Amino acid sequence: MKNPADLLKRLTVLSFACLAASAQAQPASYPTKPIRLVVSLPPGGGADGLARIWGEYVTKTLGTAVVVENRAGVNGSMAASYVATQAPDGYTILLGTQSNLALNRFSYAKLSYDPEQSFTGIGMLATTPQILVVNSEVPANNVADFVKLAKAAPGKYSFSSAGKGNSTHLNMEIFAKHFQLDMLSVPYKGSAAAALATIAGETQVMSGVPSSAMPFIKEHKLKPLMVFFDKRLPEMPGVPTAAESGIAKTLGGGWYALTAPKGTPDAIIQKLNAVTVKMWADKEARQKLNSVFMIQPPDLTPGHVAAASRRDSEQWGPLVKSFGLMDQ
Repeated sequence: MKNPADLLKRLTVLSFACLAASAQAQPASYPTKPIRLVVSLPPGGGADGLARIWGEYVTKTLGTAVVVENRAGVNGSMAASYVATQAPDGYTILLGTQSNLALNRFSYAKLSYDPEQSFTGIGMLATTPQILVVNSEVPANNVADFVKLAKAAPGKYSFSSAGKGNSTHLNMEIFAKHFQLDMLSVPYKGSAAAALATIAGETQVMSGVPSSAMPFIKEHKLKPLMVFFDKRLPEMPGVPTAAESGIAKTLGGGWYALTAPKGTPDAIIQKLNAVTVKMWADKEARQKLNSVFMIQPPDLTPGHVAAASRRDSEQWGPLVKSFGLMDQ
């Protein structure tokens, strides 16, 4: 009879070998169950629409369901914190934003995740413009009109945003600083809520993503004055860009990226990146993306997520700090 200790040792080694083989095989068979895509903003806005288009395409292409889970709060930090603690197996991923992956560190003193160390980039997903809009009752039809009104009544005008430190907030701070305007910032949970506040007259002006603002522009409930982007929008050829209005640099419309918890196998990262690239090449999917005013980034690779985060931190961090938004 064999020594029981030797038998136990061999069984232990065999067990570990099976586990290792299973772990190596998992990426090849991935996905075998639903994928959760955690979105850091509420339903109804541009990020949510983008997430659902991506999820629909992945479901069709990879044959597994994608469940969109909205976890709004602290300008996307709640969603990022949650995903950072999940298993690195490709079944819980984050729709990251310029805010929670690059700029929140300059608005919030304590983040329970590290924007650069907690995640592995899957790929850039989309960019979108923003539009400076005012309530339809505001007697301004262009930027010069609004600046004149705001200068004549310091403190009278307030602007809404999708959250403190969000790109919709920071673009308005840049706008106010450039024209030396005294305006109150009123943050809301998401771009849809911010747009409704401006329509209702709770605030008078905002920088909104087109998917939230455009329907109300068409209904003449909001008036567009300027576009935070490098070119005019085809839907509004008469509305000038920020540069044409005298502001040399703005955040533009911000960007969205897919990230996974640090340690996610590279095979899974590459598989999700490949399906994202295919989505942008798919005619039907691109039409849906165009309908929510999403634009294909010039670089869809996984490495560009970290590069964009570092670039924006370095470029915009000092300016965001100068706004004095940091909580204690």
